This record gives sequence, structure tokens and C-alpha cells, in this order.
Amino acid sequence: MTESDALSQFDPTKIDFEQAYRDKTVVEGVPMDRLPWDIGRPQPLLVEFEHAGRIAGQVLDIGCGPGDNAIYLASLGYRVAGLDSSTTAIEDARARAASRDVAVTFSVADATRLDGYDARFDTVVSSALFHCLTPEQRRDHVVALHRVMRPGARLIQFCFADQGHSEVYAPHQITEADLRTSFAPPGWSLNTLRTDRMVAIMPPAPVRDMLTERGVELGTDETGALLLPVWVLEAERI
Repeated sequence: MTESDALSQFDPTKIDFEQAYRDKTVVEGVPMDRLPWDIGRPQPLLVEFEHAGRIAGQVLDIGCGPGDNAIYLASLGYRVAGLDSSTTAIEDARARAASRDVAVTFSVADATRLDGYDARFDTVVSSALFHCLTPEQRRDHVVALHRVMRPGARLIQFCFADQGHSEVYAPHQITEADLRTSFAPPGWSLNTLRTDRMVAIMPPAPVRDMLTERGVELGTDETGALLLPVWVLEAERI
């Protein structure tokens, strides 16, 4: 298959994230220096929440990927566990934490189960995970989150919003109704739900061209990083 064929047939619902981490590619046959979400620093949205005093106690970074959010929080003194389904991502995260002399507990785990972590966390951070889950997986994930969070614990979640042609790059589109239904009483109190933009790596030229052809507007920040629309959610576990 040629690069052009791979791009024309790209289906975000079929991304194999373990293979993506191993091969540094999202579109088969189009290698990247870094994966789009591997920005090498914590998400600015998360930094804003931390500066606002919204992180507390023992923290879970679920779907932690290469670990930059978890490492950032641990460097500030929080006790942090980072979990991801990809073994390669967890190995990368451990290496990054060691290179920065920061203590984080990184482990491979299934986000729809989270076995062995009952009632452990005061804050859960979730960045770019929820839109990777099917509706059935999302239901199981929310149940698992509720079980591993202590009463009164806070969930801070960023996921792609259903706008700006997100169907082109989001494995599963997430609507406002999806989030309000998922994090509704009696289990949850939804404190914040708004749209904002998340930082990503600017993809290589062939991928940029494919996104533009499919109608995606490639907004950038002052550094040239890609900005994509996301839902910003803060919910309390009741």
C-alpha cells in the first residue's frame, strides 16, 4: 500500500495504540518522529487546573501514554499512578520519569476495569482517552472510575469535542449529551463542562494535507503546535 492509499483509507476507529507506540505511526506506512499527543510536556489545560488548586491527594493519570502529565504532577509533590493499556507507552513513561528523577508508579491496566485500585484516588486526570473508547467501553470505564475514586474525589477530563470535523481524527466522537449522561447523578456531580483546545504535535506534511482535504482547520498556538477542540470536564464522585 502506498502512502497516499494509506492516508485515503485512514480510519481513526481502527488505531492499534500498542502498535502506534512501537512504530511511532498512527497511519500505517506514515512514520512520525513523535505521536500526535506526545508533546513532551504536560497539557497546558492540566497546568491551568493545577495552578487553580484543582488537584489534590493521591492522583491517577488514566491513559497516561508516555507519562508527561503524571511526571509533571509528581514533580510538584503529588503521589501519582499512571496507567495505560500499552506496554510500550508504560516503558517509555518509566524511562522518562527516571531520566527526570521523578517518582511515579506506572503500570499496564485496562481502563474499563481498573482492577486492584478500589477507593484509592482523590483526583483522576484523563487526557485524550475518553474519545478512544466505544460507547460500551465508556460505560464500563465510568463504572471503574467511580469504584477507584474516593467519595468527593475529582475527575478532570479532556476529550475531543464533536466539532471541527473531529470525525476525521477522533476514534469516537463525543457529544455534550454523551458526557452529561455518563457523569450524571446519583454517581456524579458535573461541575464544569466547556469547550477549549488541546495541544498536539503538528503532523507531517502528508497527514496535514489529508486533514485539510477532509475539512479540518489546523489551528496553531504561538509555538506552531496544533490546537484541537476538546471538551473540558470536571466532575465530583458522589
